[in-house]
Amino acid sequence: MKIDVARLCLDCDEVHDSQRCPVCASETFAYLGRWVPGDGRAKKAAPQPAASAPARLPSKGKIVGLGIAGLGVWGLARWLSKGRELVERAASDQDIGELK
Repeated sequence: MKIDVARLCLDCDEVHDSQRCPVCASETFAYLGRWVPGDGRAKKAAPQPAASAPARLPSKGKIVGLGIAGLGVWGLARWLSKGRELVERAASDQDIGELK
């Protein structure tokens, strides 16, 4: 049996070359050629990716824009929390417990 067509059954560890395992009739398999080089010669190693350029810092405009956006989000969160405090204080100050 050639290693390129040999399959390993993942259920019962039987080596076979058909679509279904002859022992357990499972269709779950992995090709052995994935781990064992065929024809007695080793496969060429995958080429190593070239070293990437060093990471660049974002531009000053981007940093300023992100800072402004962050301040906007922070301000909105404070505004919402202050409004909630005002509503809770108004509800607790009234005798009947309802907002008008």
